[in-house]
Amino acid sequence: MQANDTPSAPPTDDEVERVVAAGPHGAIAVAGVATLIVMAIWFAFYFFAFLPRGVIH
Repeated sequence: MQANDTPSAPPTDDEVERVVAAGPHGAIAVAGVATLIVMAIWFAFYFFAFLPRGVIH
């Protein structure tokens, strides 16, 4: 199918079930990468900002 073609019929139930069964792998991967980035920033802030100050007495 090309970009300017329009589908002639709605997808069948079997096609929909196949797509739904595949799951949201891409969305889960993006969410996981974003979570890892946030955690890395948090640890960097902790190690470079809080630890150098030492223990508060």
